[in-house]
Amino acid sequence: MTTTMDQAPADSGGRPGGRHRLSPLFEPRSVALVGASDRNAWSGLVEHALRAYGFDGEVFYVNPRGGTAHGHELAVSLSSLPRTPDLVYVMVPAARVYGVLEEAASLGVPAAEVLSSGFAEVGSEGLALQNAIGELASRTGMAVLGPNNLGFANVRAGIGLTPMGQEAPLRPGSVGIVSQSGNLGGQLSTLARQFDVGVSVVVSTGNEVDVTAGDVIDYLVDDPGTAAIGVFLETIRRPDDFRAACLRAHAAGKLVVVLKAGRSEAAARSAMAHTGSLVGDDAVIDAALTAAGVVRVDTLEDLLATADIFTRVGPIRGNRVGVTSISGGAGDIAGDLAESLGLELPQITPATAAGLAEVLPSYGTAQNPLDVTGAAVADRELFGQGLALVSADPNIDVSIAITEADHMAATPEDGMLAGLLTAAANSPVPALLVSTTVRAYSDTTLRLRREHPMPAVAWGLDRVLTAVSLLARHARVHLLDTTADARPLDITGLGPATGTWSESRSRALLEREGVPVVPATVVPDGATAAGLVAGSADRYALKIVSPDIAHKSDVGGVVLGVAAADVPAHVDALLTHVAAAVPGASLDGVLVSPMREGGLEFLVGVVRDPDWGAVLAVGMGGVWTETLRDVRRIALPADRDTVRDAILDLKAAPLLQGARGSAPIDVDRLADVVWRIGDTARRLGPDLAALEVNPLRVAADGIEALDALVVWND
Repeated sequence: MTTTMDQAPADSGGRPGGRHRLSPLFEPRSVALVGASDRNAWSGLVEHALRAYGFDGEVFYVNPRGGTAHGHELAVSLSSLPRTPDLVYVMVPAARVYGVLEEAASLGVPAAEVLSSGFAEVGSEGLALQNAIGELASRTGMAVLGPNNLGFANVRAGIGLTPMGQEAPLRPGSVGIVSQSGNLGGQLSTLARQFDVGVSVVVSTGNEVDVTAGDVIDYLVDDPGTAAIGVFLETIRRPDDFRAACLRAHAAGKLVVVLKAGRSEAAARSAMAHTGSLVGDDAVIDAALTAAGVVRVDTLEDLLATADIFTRVGPIRGNRVGVTSISGGAGDIAGDLAESLGLELPQITPATAAGLAEVLPSYGTAQNPLDVTGAAVADRELFGQGLALVSADPNIDVSIAITEADHMAATPEDGMLAGLLTAAANSPVPALLVSTTVRAYSDTTLRLRREHPMPAVAWGLDRVLTAVSLLARHARVHLLDTTADARPLDITGLGPATGTWSESRSRALLEREGVPVVPATVVPDGATAAGLVAGSADRYALKIVSPDIAHKSDVGGVVLGVAAADVPAHVDALLTHVAAAVPGASLDGVLVSPMREGGLEFLVGVVRDPDWGAVLAVGMGGVWTETLRDVRRIALPADRDTVRDAILDLKAAPLLQGARGSAPIDVDRLADVVWRIGDTARRLGPDLAALEVNPLRVAADGIEALDALVVWND
């Protein structure tokens, strides 16, 4: 099964059928180069790119000094031009940029691009200049790309306004590239040339005073020639718009792949120095990107390889991989890589094995990975037959043939290559011809790849299998409307939405929303406690109840494993101790609950990020939270299946499934409880700062919240 997204014809010269706000920017019919000069190297590079991409529109050259540049007469101002251009490309010193844009806006110019640097990235004075440009763009509706950016090339429309990439123009195709970094946009363009990735549009967004990466994604959603969008980000401006654009892309069947820098503290410092913007909390961003239908990668190679492979074979619906090769060693490498990436190499069915036995030599073994053996050198149809049979196996979701296509033949008429191409084209699942190692394309491979189209990629096994695992995981993501069931919870009777709620008040909220909690009673003194536990053989947990004390154990406010007879004395001692330890704290009493032992302790918490909203975290609780860092985060709202998948993705998941003879946990029930906690927090609205259940006791005999905390924004 081979898709031909990369070969899709452009509509109206690569232009979307409708007029997007950014259409005048990326599809101008006329351009004015302001600051054009033979002495300005940037000007020369931009002029070269404009001609190299074959722009057939009108070009005006503007410089207040007059004279000529690049063989053309210079106009002294935009106002002196015979016609108003669609796009003004600005390459003058930062102090003069506002004046140029103001003149352009007064003439009704719909779009502008600012190459010039010297804005937010240099300090407060530059930031003031940048803010003025932003206000102008907002007030006039003129789309402004930049400043401090290296432009764009609309490859399919035949226009390049960029000083980067002076090699041959990019090959038209269906991968859009968006980069906040101009240099890395150039590096991605070079990588696209090396690996024959067809590009629709490549854009450097720079400081994003007006047009953001999210805006460009939104534009590319409407572009019929774009199937996948690769994005490099240092920060995410206007998160709501970015998320909406990515969700639109997902709904349109277009893949968005993001390399978001800033996972480390050092990267965050670098990004702040480079763009003048802080990098948000990476774990929250990771959850938000997943919820927006985005595939997140860690390298530029993975960014482009994943987008490229998607345009070759389309969505990958599962993680079961079939491998066919002419080398047992290559198959072994593929198997090891697949396992490390969470992919499966399932056993083939008996019917497939029987079919393979009919075509393999006697010394061949019908299995996955399949080695068709050296017999394929003599029997030129064998490799294709093996690929076809493995691809048709019902246990396989994606099929790869490990081969160096340019070593096979100079033309696809050769039996071996023709058989592989036919098998890939007719495969019921996505099928790829994969090089063993990263390698340069030969002229033969390029010709075959473009003419047939051949689903061959030269990224190497590691990059290809990484992309397959990312795409398979992406297919399992459950996306929900972020406005789903936005009804706020009524907390009447529980207390005001301020400060930190005591455990008893937090427990009452969770109980009302269907979250199981350990039975407990608040007592004011030891005498009352005596009547509560009289005649009991149980042991108890005692906890101080105070809205002024969030972390009870830090002040000695928790006593565990207390025998029933000793509870009254311990209650009075606990009240006395905490009163002395935290003078002035309001003490509501002591929470008395049966002691629970055994089982696993989980932490379930929700924080509300100012940009991304409520985010649920679930992982091992107690001392394991910091020790193992085994936590999964989910942007809310989410459904129970998403929560269940996150729980099963934990390193601790085998403990839930009866590892080492322990009783298995009801994972569906656990997912429901965790979902209820998260949904309760989400529906408490933006006034909530955090809700935490730590620990949530998880055992075969039941699931209960043993402690809870609700914190409100002041």
